[in-house]
Amino acid sequence: MARYRVLVVLLLFMFISLFNTNCIGSLPNDVKIIILEEENRLKFVEEQIEHHSKIQAFESIGNQEDFWTANLDAGEWFQVRATLLAFGEHCYIYMDNRTISSMGQSQAIERCEILSSEFDRVVYPKNFELMGSPNGTLGDIDGDPRITVFLVQGVGSYYLQNNEIAGRSYSNNREMVYVATGMQLVNTIAVMCHETNHLFLFNYDLNEAIFFVEGLAEFSMYYAGYMSNYSFMQGGMTLNVTMSAYQYSLYPSVSMFFFDENYNSYSSYGAGYIFWFYIAEKYGIQIIRDLVPIDHLDGCSALEHVLLNHGYNISFNEVFLDFITACTIDELGIYNDLYGFQNADYSINALTSINQYPYSITDIKHRYYNIEIKELSEVPDIFTISLETPVPTRSLGVVTIIHDENGWNVTQLILTGDGSTAQLFCEGENIIEAYIITSLVREGTPNAPNTWMESPYNLLDFSINEGYPSDRTNKTNMTFLTLLPLLLITVHLSKKSKAFVGRRKKT
Repeated sequence: MARYRVLVVLLLFMFISLFNTNCIGSLPNDVKIIILEEENRLKFVEEQIEHHSKIQAFESIGNQEDFWTANLDAGEWFQVRATLLAFGEHCYIYMDNRTISSMGQSQAIERCEILSSEFDRVVYPKNFELMGSPNGTLGDIDGDPRITVFLVQGVGSYYLQNNEIAGRSYSNNREMVYVATGMQLVNTIAVMCHETNHLFLFNYDLNEAIFFVEGLAEFSMYYAGYMSNYSFMQGGMTLNVTMSAYQYSLYPSVSMFFFDENYNSYSSYGAGYIFWFYIAEKYGIQIIRDLVPIDHLDGCSALEHVLLNHGYNISFNEVFLDFITACTIDELGIYNDLYGFQNADYSINALTSINQYPYSITDIKHRYYNIEIKELSEVPDIFTISLETPVPTRSLGVVTIIHDENGWNVTQLILTGDGSTAQLFCEGENIIEAYIITSLVREGTPNAPNTWMESPYNLLDFSINEGYPSDRTNKTNMTFLTLLPLLLITVHLSKKSKAFVGRRKKT
């Protein structure tokens, strides 16, 4: 009945419009409302038809392509036949024909349509918002603005810049990402977002540090809203904490810079993610946006450059020591919230607990820009830490954290490496807990690699003794990173912990 009513009204509207459009004003209000509603609906349909005609794909549903595909571990190239099952304004969704056969065509089409919708609705616009245009400096190789998402089995998920550079062997000559099949739908969506971020970034910078590349791709999943969606939460994940970041909390001894395929490399992804999460929280998301188009500087030097442009005269090492302090205590309300996360409940779970003194341990493996944490309980109010320094030209970043009746006190320093042992004198008043964090670093602005490789390391000794240092006359060659104005931010502290350092040759 309602359809006939609308039809009658439409015929009436058309009839009136043929003679005098001004006659609509004389119609009853309920009729005018119906006419206007139908007019708006028709206008919307016309807009959708026009929009669809504008985004008509260069390739049709059912089209088949033989895509060059790589087994990156083996360094092998081969072609895989795939079928286009869905497309949107910004994407083609191709699926490996082997996967279609095993999944069934109707289920395969349904999944691809979901992915196409999600790509257009979230993945593309959020990466565009974070990174800028995907054309970047490489441009659009095929003249088609869509990105191909290739769902393929047996080779993992990755992005190959090779596909976007004309004249390259094994190039598919299109913007595309490879996403492994066989995952749950939510995992497929998250990985699709991660790999698409690589495409955006590598269209600007062809030679970026790996911790920025992978950390930012993980960050894009947070920026897209997936890490605050409980449908994406698995295992030990909590709000805004990726699975890789959770793994990093279990294996913080990995290098944030050096991705080692033989040693918990997935945790290095998490280190990169939570680092850029920290940067965005403390310094603003615009810092990351400004990093993307810089191609004359990479990694640490690029970050220092952008921070300076935003008015922060701070070194990468200072930022890193702040970051690992936040990862240790996650404590807001002190030092202008510098040592806590506002939008995540995150801290390192793997640490060495110490409650008996004296304490000593030998040959702790320190990788570049890792985190080694000693948690001290039942701490004497006066104690001395002895730290073996690495060989030149490496140095040791050290953070001492004392929580006593006066509150929190954080001291940060870099010990110049020469193989000898430094002694740090610490004291507090009724110390509740204390933390000693160490990491192998480089003085100045470090260079982070742009390829996967094993991290350099040093085996270093560590000990704690109650009381004063054995030698209170010699002073170490070190750089203090916590300046007096920063220490004074915590006004409720009536007494700051002292740091006295002596040096002796290791025997």
